Amino acid sequence: MTATDDRLNRSKRPPPTEREQHAIKRAAERYRARAEPFAYGNQSGQANKLDWRGKHDDDAGHLLTTIDTFGTASPEFAQHNIGRVAAVMRGRGEQLPSDMALNAGLAAVSGIAPQNEVEAMLATQMVGVHEVAREMLTRAKLADTTDALERYGALATKLLRTYTTQVEALAKLRRKGEQTVRVEHVHVYPGGQAIVGNVTQGGGAHDENGHQPRAPERTSGKPALAAPVGASLRGTDTSWEPVPVTSGGKEEALPDARRRPRQRRTAG
Repeated sequence: MTATDDRLNRSKRPPPTEREQHAIKRAAERYRARAEPFAYGNQSGQANKLDWRGKHDDDAGHLLTTIDTFGTASPEFAQHNIGRVAAVMRGRGEQLPSDMALNAGLAAVSGIAPQNEVEAMLATQMVGVHEVAREMLTRAKLADTTDALERYGALATKLLRTYTTQVEALAKLRRKGEQTVRVEHVHVYPGGQAIVGNVTQGGGAHDENGHQPRAPERTSGKPALAAPVGASLRGTDTSWEPVPVTSGGKEEALPDARRRPRQRRTAG
């Protein structure tokens, strides 16, 4: 198709609608907010060696962008990992990847934004695993036999699980092993109290079977829980009648919930 034909085809298309213009404007705002991904210049004419120059004439600036993309101060480390990305992004039978494939892989590394060499190695692994997984998915889709479908599908599944594990490993590295627990909702019922902070449980622990609770320990010789004589215990539903408590002349402790030691029976 010539340039003239392309202009004629474009002239036949309608202009963007109001909604499409609004979407274009929002896309332009998000595009300007994103960082420029790291990329190499045109590789045409190269036989089996990458042209390390960038798309512009500032070679020193391109070198700084190179090492910054891979979170290092070593140009050798950055170039070595770029070679690994190039190797996995090239097509079958090709000595070098196309400009589009190479810069797509480097854009993925830029998006991960490794902060050090460990994260950079993990980032290049993620690019490789993802690329091979997609290749296996394509082969599974185009498979002519059930055996080939199962074989390529199984490989794709393993690789995609590996990729998920790599993403989780990267997240763990960046939070330095710390875990954050977020409470979405706190329900406080009438008569209850909400506690925010560290709570240490004294007593009331689980028994050796992991299920039966133990009663709270006694302190100062007094029962941990005691009900006054003649008091009524009410639940949260006030429509029910009070539950009577045993009468007597003094406070009585609630029954001990701890398991009593089992006595062995003697053989008769």
